[in-house]
Amino acid sequence: MVDIQTSNPFQPPTAEVLEQAWDPSALPPVPWEDPIAYPGLWKRIGAMFSLLFSNPLELADRIPVTDGLAPAWRFNLLMAVPYFAFLGLIFAFMGSMFAFLPKDPNMPKGVLAGVFAGELLFVVAIFCVGIFVYGAIFHCALWMWGGTREGAGLGQTIRTCGYVWGFVNLGMFAPCVNVLVMLGGLVYLGMALARVHRTDTWRGICAMFTPVFLCCLAYAGLLLVGFTAGAFNH
Repeated sequence: MVDIQTSNPFQPPTAEVLEQAWDPSALPPVPWEDPIAYPGLWKRIGAMFSLLFSNPLELADRIPVTDGLAPAWRFNLLMAVPYFAFLGLIFAFMGSMFAFLPKDPNMPKGVLAGVFAGELLFVVAIFCVGIFVYGAIFHCALWMWGGTREGAGLGQTIRTCGYVWGFVNLGMFAPCVNVLVMLGGLVYLGMALARVHRTDTWRGICAMFTPVFLCCLAYAGLLLVGFTAGAFNH
């Protein structure tokens, strides 16, 4: 007897599914969290930049191998050290200029030094809590675009923001190209979050620019209110 199922010429072709389910444990962690393979601080930093420029998507795939927030937070702050040093030099230069100006006798001594030191500490504090704040904002935006269905969690979003924005911190230090670095960093962050959360790339990129778009709308609304109030006053 002829098997109709196997001899049917109109039957669509079938194939075995050879691709295995994605397993993050099959990859090594990011070089920053792999002191055995990359002993030494500078080797780990160099390996991070080498992987970023050679295979940026693999760098994103390695982020969810581990789940600690502290390594990504430390990397983000370390990459911001040149920015802190630059601000410190600017504040020191401004303080030296004020030292040669006529002094107000009513101003207590050390006020300007305290103001400049307070501003620098405020910037450092913003960097310390920044990845947690905008990590939560970007995770919420990614959820709005339906990109968190795989359940990677808020922690992986914060880790991704810490590593990606650590690279952006160095790029923001460069003059004339810092705006391009920021925009490119948002695009890469969206692509990286899409890899980490196993979702579509367009969802990740749209999630990154959603807060920017909302901020622009809010700013435009404030300008419109200000112009309208000024027109009525005249």
